[in-house]
Amino acid sequence: MNEFLRPLIQRAVLEIVDYSHSKRTEMVQLKRKLPYCVMSYLKTGEALLRVNGKEYHCGAGDAIFVPPNVEHDHVKLSREETEFMWWHFNFRTSYNIDVSSLMNLPYKVHIQNTSDFERKFIAYLEAIENEVTISDMIHKNAKAMEILACVFDNFLLSESMEAAFNIPQIFVDIFEDVTSAPRADMSLTTLSRKYHMSPTYISNKFKDYYGISPIFLQRNMLFEKAKIYLISTEKGINEISDLLGFSEHAVFTRFFTKRAKISPKEFRDTNY
Repeated sequence: MNEFLRPLIQRAVLEIVDYSHSKRTEMVQLKRKLPYCVMSYLKTGEALLRVNGKEYHCGAGDAIFVPPNVEHDHVKLSREETEFMWWHFNFRTSYNIDVSSLMNLPYKVHIQNTSDFERKFIAYLEAIENEVTISDMIHKNAKAMEILACVFDNFLLSESMEAAFNIPQIFVDIFEDVTSAPRADMSLTTLSRKYHMSPTYISNKFKDYYGISPIFLQRNMLFEKAKIYLISTEKGINEISDLLGFSEHAVFTRFFTKRAKISPKEFRDTNY
């Protein structure tokens, strides 16, 4: 595993948006662009995926993966009955980075152990139906992670796997700078001086690679760290402001209040 992805995957949360196990004889989904990942597995039958003008013909045992916000067509070419097991999901960090998009997964792969995948998918559906208690919910979430692991294993081991993790090292370094110890006094100007590139170029290319600008990522992380300090420590609000690198305590209060809709003190009082 590329090492810079490890902390992202460890912090990522799987959110299932929709799912189904169904049979269809017709399907015409054109120019579809969804704000989440699409995974569709064919137990039987046929279907066609079209992305960026390239066609992927799918049969029994094949699975497709489409990242968020990628326009695609998904259609059936015949009246033959096709049995689908599909999932719409997000796999994001709390900082709003879509981890699956960073993996450069191929759009289509053949699942090596189809019976194992199908068994895990059915077990997930059964866990949803039987969810009553908190332990049932945890069990359901574990089953969902099993499916995700199975899908990623097959896609990452595919011979059609593209050269993944092709982010230039300099932007991996910038990512580590932003995320390893986020501080409010880090700016595009400081990054520009350190890496000898223009602020606009850094911001635009970083967003191309990670789906989020470095400053937006930094602010998300500062907000999350501020919440952790307020809830889990007894540090004073001014001390938290200093630890996070804010130039003035009032700036920190405005920053936090804008995002939380309540002041740091009110947030702490509410969550203690």
